[in-house]
Amino acid sequence: MKKIVGIVLSMFLFAGCAFSASYNTSTNWFDTANVNHLNVIGQNIVKANKMPATVSFKVTDNQNMNTDATYTQIVYIYSGDLKFVENDNELAAVVAHEIGHLVNGHSAKSGLVNSMLSSVNPNMKSDGANTTVRLLKTISSNKVNKENDKEADITAVDLLAAAKYNPLALISVVYKSDIANLGGLMDENLSCEDRIMNIYDYANYNYPATVKANYKTDSYQKALNLIYANLKIRNADPKKLEKAKKEQEKLKNEKLKRVRNMAKSTNPWSSAYSLIQLSGN
Repeated sequence: MKKIVGIVLSMFLFAGCAFSASYNTSTNWFDTANVNHLNVIGQNIVKANKMPATVSFKVTDNQNMNTDATYTQIVYIYSGDLKFVENDNELAAVVAHEIGHLVNGHSAKSGLVNSMLSSVNPNMKSDGANTTVRLLKTISSNKVNKENDKEADITAVDLLAAAKYNPLALISVVYKSDIANLGGLMDENLSCEDRIMNIYDYANYNYPATVKANYKTDSYQKALNLIYANLKIRNADPKKLEKAKKEQEKLKNEKLKRVRNMAKSTNPWSSAYSLIQLSGN
Protein backbone atom coordinates (compact mmCIF):
# COMPACT_ATOMS: atom_id res chain seq x y z
CA MET A 1 0.00 0.00 0.00
CA LYS A 2 2.81 2.38 0.94
CA LYS A 3 4.53 1.51 -2.32
CA ILE A 4 1.41 2.37 -4.32
CA VAL A 5 1.01 5.66 -2.45
CA GLY A 6 4.66 6.42 -3.12
CA ILE A 7 4.24 5.77 -6.84
CA VAL A 8 1.12 7.94 -7.02
CA LEU A 9 2.88 10.71 -5.09
CA SER A 10 5.88 10.50 -7.42
CA MET A 11 3.60 10.77 -10.44
CA PHE A 12 1.90 13.77 -8.89
CA LEU A 13 5.19 15.47 -8.18
CA PHE A 14 6.42 14.74 -11.69
CA ALA A 15 3.26 16.19 -13.18
CA GLY A 16 3.66 19.28 -11.02
CA CYS A 17 7.27 19.71 -12.14
CA ALA A 18 6.24 19.31 -15.77
CA PHE A 19 3.57 21.95 -15.45
CA SER A 20 5.91 24.41 -13.75
CA ALA A 21 8.83 23.72 -16.07
CA SER A 22 11.42 26.48 -16.32
CA TYR A 23 13.52 27.48 -19.31
CA ASN A 24 16.30 29.91 -20.18
CA THR A 25 18.03 31.38 -23.22
CA SER A 26 20.16 28.25 -23.64
CA THR A 27 17.22 25.83 -23.74
CA ASN A 28 17.31 23.61 -26.82
CA TRP A 29 13.80 23.93 -28.21
CA PHE A 30 14.49 21.39 -30.94
CA ASP A 31 15.02 18.71 -28.28
CA THR A 32 12.34 16.03 -28.55
CA ALA A 33 11.23 16.38 -24.91
CA ASN A 34 10.80 20.14 -25.28
CA VAL A 35 8.92 19.80 -28.57
CA ASN A 36 6.62 17.25 -26.90
CA HIS A 37 6.01 19.64 -24.03
CA LEU A 38 5.36 22.46 -26.49
CA ASN A 39 2.67 20.25 -28.01
CA VAL A 40 1.12 19.64 -24.59
CA ILE A 41 0.85 23.39 -24.03
CA GLY A 42 -0.41 23.95 -27.56
CA GLN A 43 -3.04 21.24 -27.21
CA ASN A 44 -4.21 22.76 -23.93
CA ILE A 45 -4.88 26.03 -25.75
CA VAL A 46 -6.44 24.33 -28.76
CA LYS A 47 -8.80 22.16 -26.69
CA ALA A 48 -9.83 24.94 -24.32
CA ASN A 49 -10.74 27.11 -27.31
CA LYS A 50 -12.37 24.27 -29.30
CA MET A 51 -9.97 24.65 -32.22
CA PRO A 52 -8.75 22.05 -34.79
CA ALA A 53 -7.93 18.95 -32.74
CA THR A 54 -5.58 17.43 -35.32
CA VAL A 55 -3.06 20.28 -35.18
CA SER A 56 0.54 19.69 -34.11
CA PHE A 57 3.26 22.16 -33.14
CA LYS A 58 6.84 22.28 -34.41
CA VAL A 59 9.82 24.54 -33.79
CA THR A 60 11.49 26.36 -36.68
CA ASP A 61 14.28 28.86 -37.31
CA ASN A 62 12.19 30.33 -40.13
CA GLN A 63 10.01 33.21 -38.93
CA ASN A 64 7.48 32.90 -41.76
CA MET A 65 6.48 29.26 -41.84
CA ASN A 66 2.75 29.42 -41.09
CA THR A 67 1.46 30.56 -44.50
CA ASP A 68 -0.42 27.30 -45.10
CA ALA A 69 -1.10 26.34 -41.47
CA THR A 70 -4.84 26.38 -42.13
CA TYR A 71 -4.44 23.47 -44.51
CA THR A 72 -1.42 21.54 -43.22
CA GLN A 73 -2.57 21.49 -39.58
CA ILE A 74 1.01 22.15 -38.47
CA VAL A 75 1.73 25.31 -36.51
CA TYR A 76 5.37 26.37 -36.49
CA ILE A 77 6.71 28.28 -33.49
CA TYR A 78 9.70 30.51 -34.17
CA SER A 79 12.74 29.55 -32.09
CA GLY A 80 13.72 33.21 -31.79
CA ASP A 81 10.58 33.88 -29.73
CA LEU A 82 11.05 30.81 -27.56
CA LYS A 83 14.40 31.99 -26.22
CA PHE A 84 12.54 34.59 -24.11
CA VAL A 85 10.34 31.95 -22.43
CA GLU A 86 10.93 31.19 -18.73
CA ASN A 87 7.90 29.09 -17.75
CA ASP A 88 4.78 27.41 -19.10
CA ASN A 89 2.66 30.57 -18.95
CA GLU A 90 5.16 32.32 -21.22
CA LEU A 91 5.43 29.30 -23.50
CA ALA A 92 1.65 29.38 -23.79
CA ALA A 93 1.81 33.12 -24.52
CA VAL A 94 4.17 32.58 -27.49
CA VAL A 95 1.96 29.79 -28.84
CA ALA A 96 -1.24 31.80 -28.33
CA HIS A 97 0.20 34.81 -30.16
CA GLU A 98 1.05 32.63 -33.15
CA ILE A 99 -2.43 31.08 -33.11
CA GLY A 100 -3.74 34.65 -32.88
CA HIS A 101 -2.20 35.35 -36.29
CA LEU A 102 -3.88 32.23 -37.69
CA VAL A 103 -7.26 33.10 -36.16
CA ASN A 104 -7.15 36.53 -37.78
CA GLY A 105 -5.99 35.18 -41.16
CA HIS A 106 -2.96 37.45 -41.21
CA SER A 107 -0.93 35.44 -43.74
CA ALA A 108 -3.68 35.78 -46.31
CA LYS A 109 -4.10 39.50 -45.59
CA SER A 110 -0.38 40.19 -45.86
CA GLY A 111 -0.18 38.17 -49.07
CA LEU A 112 -3.05 40.16 -50.59
CA VAL A 113 -1.38 43.48 -49.73
CA ASN A 114 1.95 42.35 -51.18
CA SER A 115 0.22 41.09 -54.31
CA MET A 116 -1.55 44.42 -54.81
CA LEU A 117 1.68 46.35 -54.36
CA SER A 118 3.53 44.06 -56.75
CA SER A 119 0.96 44.83 -59.45
CA VAL A 120 1.60 48.60 -59.25
CA ASN A 121 3.17 49.68 -62.54
CA PRO A 122 5.11 46.43 -63.10
CA ASN A 123 6.65 47.85 -66.31
CA MET A 124 8.43 50.75 -64.64
CA LYS A 125 12.05 50.79 -65.71
CA SER A 126 13.64 53.75 -63.94
CA ASP A 127 15.57 53.28 -60.71
CA GLY A 128 13.58 56.10 -59.11
CA ALA A 129 10.27 54.43 -59.88
CA ASN A 130 11.48 51.08 -58.58
CA THR A 131 12.78 52.72 -55.42
CA THR A 132 9.37 54.33 -54.86
CA VAL A 133 7.63 50.97 -55.21
CA ARG A 134 10.05 49.34 -52.77
CA LEU A 135 9.49 52.17 -50.30
CA LEU A 136 5.71 51.81 -50.61
CA LYS A 137 6.02 48.07 -50.02
CA THR A 138 8.12 48.63 -46.89
CA ILE A 139 5.78 51.26 -45.44
CA SER A 140 2.68 49.21 -46.20
CA SER A 141 4.24 46.00 -44.88
CA ASN A 142 5.23 47.67 -41.61
CA LYS A 143 1.74 49.12 -41.17
CA VAL A 144 0.14 45.73 -41.80
CA ASN A 145 2.58 44.06 -39.40
CA LYS A 146 1.70 46.55 -36.66
CA GLU A 147 -2.01 45.96 -37.04
CA ASN A 148 -1.49 42.21 -37.26
CA ASP A 149 0.55 42.12 -34.05
CA LYS A 150 -2.05 44.23 -32.27
CA GLU A 151 -4.84 41.84 -33.27
CA ALA A 152 -2.75 38.73 -32.51
CA ASP A 153 -1.87 40.08 -29.05
CA ILE A 154 -5.44 40.72 -27.93
CA THR A 155 -6.63 37.45 -29.48
CA ALA A 156 -3.85 35.69 -27.55
CA VAL A 157 -5.13 37.25 -24.31
CA ASP A 158 -8.54 35.65 -24.95
CA LEU A 159 -7.01 32.29 -25.87
CA LEU A 160 -4.79 32.24 -22.77
CA ALA A 161 -7.62 33.21 -20.44
CA ALA A 162 -9.85 30.45 -21.82
CA ALA A 163 -7.04 27.90 -21.33
CA LYS A 164 -6.39 29.08 -17.75
CA TYR A 165 -2.94 30.50 -18.49
CA ASN A 166 -1.98 33.96 -17.26
CA PRO A 167 -2.32 36.39 -20.20
CA LEU A 168 0.03 38.82 -18.45
CA ALA A 169 2.82 36.40 -19.41
CA LEU A 170 2.55 37.83 -22.92
CA ILE A 171 3.65 41.21 -21.58
CA SER A 172 6.61 39.55 -19.90
CA VAL A 173 7.74 37.93 -23.16
CA VAL A 174 7.27 41.12 -25.21
CA TYR A 175 9.26 43.12 -22.67
CA LYS A 176 12.18 40.66 -22.69
CA SER A 177 12.25 40.40 -26.46
CA ASP A 178 12.32 44.17 -26.81
CA ILE A 179 15.12 44.56 -24.28
CA ALA A 180 17.09 42.09 -26.36
CA ASN A 181 16.43 44.28 -29.42
CA LEU A 182 18.05 47.38 -27.91
CA GLY A 183 15.00 48.78 -26.19
CA GLY A 184 12.71 48.59 -29.18
CA LEU A 185 14.93 50.54 -31.55
CA MET A 186 15.17 47.49 -33.81
CA ASP A 187 11.48 46.57 -33.66
CA GLU A 188 9.90 46.91 -37.12
CA ASN A 189 6.43 46.22 -35.76
CA LEU A 190 4.74 47.83 -32.76
CA SER A 191 7.13 49.37 -30.27
CA CYS A 192 7.58 47.60 -26.95
CA GLU A 193 5.70 50.32 -25.10
CA ASP A 194 2.76 50.33 -27.51
CA ARG A 195 2.42 46.56 -27.44
CA ILE A 196 2.68 46.32 -23.68
CA MET A 197 0.07 49.03 -23.09
CA ASN A 198 -2.21 47.51 -25.72
CA ILE A 199 -2.07 44.09 -24.04
CA TYR A 200 -2.38 45.49 -20.51
CA ASP A 201 -5.33 47.74 -21.33
CA TYR A 202 -7.17 44.95 -23.13
CA ALA A 203 -6.53 42.46 -20.33
CA ASN A 204 -7.49 44.98 -17.65
CA TYR A 205 -10.66 45.91 -19.51
CA ASN A 206 -11.77 42.32 -20.18
CA TYR A 207 -10.13 40.30 -17.37
CA PRO A 208 -9.68 42.74 -14.46
CA ALA A 209 -9.43 40.00 -11.80
CA THR A 210 -6.46 38.43 -13.62
CA VAL A 211 -4.64 41.75 -13.84
CA LYS A 212 -5.34 42.48 -10.19
CA ALA A 213 -3.96 39.06 -9.19
CA ASN A 214 -0.65 40.06 -10.87
CA TYR A 215 2.01 37.93 -12.54
CA LYS A 216 5.05 37.71 -10.34
CA THR A 217 8.07 37.44 -12.58
CA ASP A 218 10.97 39.86 -12.67
CA SER A 219 10.38 40.84 -16.29
CA TYR A 220 6.67 41.52 -15.73
CA GLN A 221 7.37 43.65 -12.66
CA LYS A 222 9.83 45.71 -14.71
CA ALA A 223 7.24 46.06 -17.46
CA LEU A 224 4.74 47.07 -14.79
CA ASN A 225 6.94 50.04 -13.88
CA LEU A 226 6.59 51.23 -17.47
CA ILE A 227 2.85 50.57 -17.42
CA TYR A 228 2.32 52.48 -14.17
CA ALA A 229 4.35 55.42 -15.50
CA ASN A 230 2.10 55.55 -18.58
CA LEU A 231 -1.05 55.20 -16.46
CA LYS A 232 0.07 58.04 -14.20
CA ILE A 233 0.56 60.34 -17.18
CA ARG A 234 -2.74 59.22 -18.67
CA ASN A 235 -4.74 59.64 -15.46
CA ALA A 236 -3.37 63.14 -14.97
CA ASP A 237 -4.75 64.21 -18.33
CA PRO A 238 -8.56 63.93 -18.71
CA LYS A 239 -8.26 63.98 -22.51
CA LYS A 240 -5.78 61.10 -22.55
CA LEU A 241 -7.91 59.16 -20.05
CA GLU A 242 -11.02 59.61 -22.17
CA LYS A 243 -9.08 58.65 -25.29
CA ALA A 244 -7.92 55.42 -23.63
CA LYS A 245 -11.48 54.54 -22.62
CA LYS A 246 -12.72 55.18 -26.16
CA GLU A 247 -9.90 53.05 -27.54
CA GLN A 248 -11.00 50.09 -25.42
CA GLU A 249 -14.59 50.52 -26.53
CA LYS A 250 -13.34 50.70 -30.10
CA LEU A 251 -11.33 47.51 -29.64
CA LYS A 252 -14.40 45.79 -28.20
CA ASN A 253 -16.57 46.87 -31.13
CA GLU A 254 -13.89 45.91 -33.67
CA LYS A 255 -13.53 42.53 -31.99
CA LEU A 256 -17.28 41.92 -32.24
CA LYS A 257 -17.18 42.80 -35.94
CA ARG A 258 -14.23 40.49 -36.52
CA VAL A 259 -15.97 37.69 -34.60
CA ARG A 260 -19.09 38.17 -36.73
CA ASN A 261 -17.02 37.93 -39.91
CA MET A 262 -15.10 34.95 -38.54
CA ALA A 263 -18.37 33.11 -37.99
CA LYS A 264 -18.78 33.13 -41.79
CA SER A 265 -15.17 32.14 -42.47
CA THR A 266 -13.98 28.84 -43.91
CA ASN A 267 -10.83 29.18 -41.79
CA PRO A 268 -11.30 26.61 -38.96
CA TRP A 269 -9.22 28.73 -36.56
CA SER A 270 -11.44 31.75 -37.13
CA SER A 271 -14.75 29.91 -36.90
CA ALA A 272 -13.71 28.12 -33.68
CA TYR A 273 -12.61 31.38 -32.06
CA SER A 274 -15.84 33.11 -33.05
CA LEU A 275 -17.90 30.26 -31.58
CA ILE A 276 -16.27 30.39 -28.17
CA GLN A 277 -16.33 34.20 -28.06
CA LEU A 278 -20.01 34.34 -28.99
CA SER A 279 -20.82 31.71 -26.38
CA GLY A 280 -19.26 33.96 -23.74
CA ASN A 281 -16.83 31.24 -22.61
